[in-house]
Amino acid sequence: MKRFLILALATMFFTSCSNNDSNETVVPATTAEAKLTFDSKVGSADFALNKDFTVGSKTYNFKKLRYWVSNVSLVDSKGAEYKIPNAYYLIEEVGELDLTGTVNGNKNLYPARKRETIDFRDIPAGEYKSVKFSIGVDSKYNDNLSLGAGELTIANGMSNIAWMWHSSYIFSSLAGSVKEGTETKDFTTETGLNANYKTLTIDLATPVNFSNTKEIVLNVDVTKIFDGIDPIKNPTISAMSPTLMSTVADNYATKAIAFSTTVK
Repeated sequence: MKRFLILALATMFFTSCSNNDSNETVVPATTAEAKLTFDSKVGSADFALNKDFTVGSKTYNFKKLRYWVSNVSLVDSKGAEYKIPNAYYLIEEVGELDLTGTVNGNKNLYPARKRETIDFRDIPAGEYKSVKFSIGVDSKYNDNLSLGAGELTIANGMSNIAWMWHSSYIFSSLAGSVKEGTETKDFTTETGLNANYKTLTIDLATPVNFSNTKEIVLNVDVTKIFDGIDPIKNPTISAMSPTLMSTVADNYATKAIAFSTTVK
């Protein structure tokens, strides 16, 4: 009898616990929004088109700045990565571009545009210590321009059919004029090809929580894109000058982009 009573009480106890557990509310993981801004600079001055900038003995006047930022990840304080879905973004500052003949042979004008900021939504809430991304387009999409993801498209003129005898994306493009003494040259500095796809990790000064911090700002110093290169002597950098192109790609990855500040 005692054994039966104990068994009955135990059954009631576990049944009660099971019922309480089934009635508990499951709280979903919270999410946050944030911005990642690539603030273009010429040294410490704000980058601008059609404006003279004196850097050492040279005077630059820029006509366009364009580059792909891709495969963005946020690294939390424990080292885990949150990969932003479909993360392919064109960062640029350009005047109106005539792309006639480059897109299906049709007349095509690309409007003037300034874009420095990427908006992220539905980020898992938590502390993040660094941001990881690449300059360029990974081989999956670079080798097959018919595939789409994020903002990838040939309609913006950031592709080339002449490089290495097949179509591929232009990873970065900086153009303008440079003057030194009495000599002036128009320059175009471009990167591309799979070997020049570069991934970099930018550590933040302190971990940030996107529930409170809404923006991460990175400085992009265009003068460091030319580090080790004289654009007067090398006014055109493309796949026809692979060593110089590699140097430019390395400069983007190791010198030109750095953490600036967080904006709350």
